[in-house]
Amino acid sequence: MNKIPKIVVIMAGVVLAGILVFFLGSKFLGSSVEEILHPISNSTDSRGGKESGKKVQDSLNGVLFTEADSKSFIDTRPLAVMINNHVDARPQSGLINADLVYEIVAEGGITRFLAFFLSKTPEKIGPIRSAREYYLVLVKELGDAMLMHIGWSPQALLAIETWPVRSLGRGGGQFWRDTSLNVATEHTAYSSGVELRKVADTLGWAGKRDFDAWQFKNDKEGYDSASKANDLSIDFWNKGDYSAIWKYDQKTNGYLRFTGYDSSSAPILHKDRESGKQIWAKNVIVQFATETNAIDDEKGRLIYELIGSGNGLVFIDGKVNKVTWSKAGRDDRTKFFDHDGAEFKFNRGTVWISIVPDRNVDLVVYK
Repeated sequence: MNKIPKIVVIMAGVVLAGILVFFLGSKFLGSSVEEILHPISNSTDSRGGKESGKKVQDSLNGVLFTEADSKSFIDTRPLAVMINNHVDARPQSGLINADLVYEIVAEGGITRFLAFFLSKTPEKIGPIRSAREYYLVLVKELGDAMLMHIGWSPQALLAIETWPVRSLGRGGGQFWRDTSLNVATEHTAYSSGVELRKVADTLGWAGKRDFDAWQFKNDKEGYDSASKANDLSIDFWNKGDYSAIWKYDQKTNGYLRFTGYDSSSAPILHKDRESGKQIWAKNVIVQFATETNAIDDEKGRLIYELIGSGNGLVFIDGKVNKVTWSKAGRDDRTKFFDHDGAEFKFNRGTVWISIVPDRNVDLVVYK
């Protein structure tokens, strides 16, 4: 048998030792054995989840940012905008960029959006409509967010002046009319989120007031016993132009949005006017609340009881979770709780909340 020269054995040993030193230095320094044996990928879709080096959380929807990327918004307060959802107001501008969106009936079964912007502030947002008091209850719980609206109900005006509410609608927030869609004037008002923030600074509203952030998790973690739910329809008052339809999308682990139905009863894609992209969300919440008519209101305006507690549904990861909600006071954050009574953990990404009259639980259908 041929013998391997001694010098070759020595050289091989040196090379092997070098490889081991490099591996130990690069892999184990600053890392636990568990991390080496069971590495967890930090790379996910940029629209939600955790990514390498991203540690600063958007307090509205849990999306993580690097310290450098978060500097543009981390010390600012949310900007809220009342956005029109009349059939003639579609498609809307900027709604796709919101971190958190509430959808509630404003009048006659017609829903209206209250959109909150923090990590992204669009140049064009609209069409913009008037405020109602119950929307302002939601504004107050998010660190005294500032609100852009055009017009107000008598109840909302009283709240703006006495609570008070940081109203850009009464504080000099500017808007313009876009008449290119040839619709009624009330569906043509738009504003610039960037310019609205500048107006807020002149009003002394720079900085922020901290508020309770919800708890967030990574995609497809937890709630294993929840039932499968790929399709969801929310009819609010009745099925028609203001129905919200959501369909689960495995690619994004989110829900694609449709609003209303076409002449063949097929759901209509809800798109962003500027980009043409379909609106979608990581989390879809249905919050059931008591709806009544405002006292002595000649126009039949509504009141939603958003302080107190009630039931709801949370749609994440292609599943449905039955939850309860609670809001102790006007300035307190609405919290959602799972069947064990623990605070619910949402996926990192856009959150849409539909507030539905608790008499219409049967108008929320999923499968």
